[in-house]
Amino acid sequence: MRPTVIDTLKFANRLKQAGVETGQAEAMSLALNDELTEGLATKTDLDDAVSKLGSRIDDLDAKFEVRFAEVEARFTGQDGKFESIDARFEAIDARFESIDARFESIDARFESIDARFDAMDTKFEALATRFSAVDTQFDALRSQNRYVFLVLALIAGLGLYNATAPHLLGHSVGQVGQAPPTEPIRSAPAGQAPMAETKAPTKFGA
Repeated sequence: MRPTVIDTLKFANRLKQAGVETGQAEAMSLALNDELTEGLATKTDLDDAVSKLGSRIDDLDAKFEVRFAEVEARFTGQDGKFESIDARFEAIDARFESIDARFESIDARFESIDARFDAMDTKFEALATRFSAVDTQFDALRSQNRYVFLVLALIAGLGLYNATAPHLLGHSVGQVGQAPPTEPIRSAPAGQAPMAETKAPTKFGA
């Protein structure tokens, strides 16, 4: 049965009322309906089309599922690679942290060494101050020792004079300024007059 778009009977009756013969009215109604229904899809056609479209959509869904599964697998592999890269970067960060800790330890050691050098500089400055004070004292002692040396040289000269003067003068130190001993008076032989006592001239104002 062909589908109808218009009510052919009602259309034919109107043509009849308008004065058209019955056969012509029915023929015209059927012809118009055929023209209007030419290429018109029926409910069955639409159901078939929907069924076919659903099948195609199912096929596309299956294909998309396969493709999406492949993409997910690829992304999973990429995620694993990125996780490996992240692990490597974390290991590198840990190494850098260890290196930073070592540098901090070295800096602390250098600071300790600097503090020790500062303490040594302070000690050396204190020693320099002490040496300056000692040099000042030595300078003072040198100026005093000049006078002491002169006094000692004078004493040594007097001692040398006292030691050599008796030998040079023929007298002992205790006899300096005294008269030489007199010779005893000898008795003259018989018939001669006694000799007068002779004295040696005295030295040093004697």
